[in-house]
Amino acid sequence: SDVNGENGYEVYASTKKDSGFKKVAATKANKVKVTVSKLTSGKTYYFKVRSYKTVDGAKVYSACLALSPCRC
Repeated sequence: SDVNGENGYEVYASTKKDSGFKKVAATKANKVKVTVSKLTSGKTYYFKVRSYKTVDGAKVYSACLALSPCRC
């Protein structure tokens, strides 16, 4: 991550490679595994993850990191 001292991570998914991403999971910084539910069998999903740090009550985000596509 490029947010120093991050508080957590947010995971986004889409069935399109370059658009339509929606947040599907969030986790605290000390967790390395998330479960994404309600995916449709037979579809390919594209994922992105970004870290965040809370500063003065507002989230400061890193750039999104694209992950390998996954076919359910």
